[in-house]
Amino acid sequence: VRDYSILQKLAALTFKGFVDADWGTCRDSRRSTTGFCMFLGSSIIFWKSKKQDTVSRSSAKAEYRVLSLASREMVWLIKLLTDLKVSPTATPILFSDSTSAIYIATNPVFHERTKHNEMDCHSVPERIDKGIIKTLHVRTEDQVADILTKPLFP
Repeated sequence: VRDYSILQKLAALTFKGFVDADWGTCRDSRRSTTGFCMFLGSSIIFWKSKKQDTVSRSSAKAEYRVLSLASREMVWLIKLLTDLKVSPTATPILFSDSTSAIYIATNPVFHERTKHNEMDCHSVPERIDKGIIKTLHVRTEDQVADILTKPLFP
């Protein structure tokens, strides 16, 4: 009997996402572009690219905003997959090429330099602490979401 399913076998089903942001490249507004994509196994199941709603004061903040947005989307997708009786085999992982954003997410100590991140900061560390998601560094050259932050024309 052949199996013609779209997804891989459940024994090796991983859920991972790649997040990236540029920093203030919009010449008119100086807002950053956010991009992220989610994979179930080796299949892409969700992606998004958009200009951030507000101007980021640093590249770390731009990267952290996309980490926060992607973690919210990942939680929603986990709930959807659970409703569909599909369970990833390990804790979902968000990969970022920004060590600063990962550090802010995993060490949510608020001080003068990160005070403006406070509203966004609460959700990501909480999801990490609860084991809902993990964050890991990925080299820039291996960053799948990089293409989602680049303009199609010069």
